[in-house]
Amino acid sequence: MKQLFGIPIFEDEVDITKFDRIPHAPLEPTWDSGVPSTFGTQQQQEIPEQVWTYLSGIVERNLHPAQLMGKNARFGNIWRNVYEKHDYQDAHIHPHSQWSYVIYVNVTSRTSFFNPSIHNIQNHFGCTLPQFPLDYKPQLGPGSIIIFPSFLMHMVNSGNEGTTISGNIYMEYQ
Repeated sequence: MKQLFGIPIFEDEVDITKFDRIPHAPLEPTWDSGVPSTFGTQQQQEIPEQVWTYLSGIVERNLHPAQLMGKNARFGNIWRNVYEKHDYQDAHIHPHSQWSYVIYVNVTSRTSFFNPSIHNIQNHFGCTLPQFPLDYKPQLGPGSIIIFPSFLMHMVNSGNEGTTISGNIYMEYQ
């Protein structure tokens, strides 16, 4: 059997203490769900170079062997989300970037990623063929990172308490 149209994602471990240097900006209710977040703050300029260097190394050790490191790689905003038991995030993508990541600081993953062909799969095969999964729910704990293509629709299910750090990565592939 061959796999056709696979979508690469990368799961890795990180040293959470390296991210302690990110300043704690004020949290504000964000998105439709009202999750407390630093998204949209001016925190970007305050992040120490050591954090960017460490994060760059993680991204490169995952994307480079898969021949997915584009040219002029650069980071976009980075933000913290702080979840309480009933917090969630609606299904969304990260437009205009090539890669995105979530670092699970002190929380286990409640992220669900959706197959981009979910509508076609459900229409033709229903919801029960394991060869055509509709979603992926990573089993990642504190100190983990997931790096994924920014076009991959995902959401955060409720039922968790803790902090994540998320961000976007921009690269040129042409």
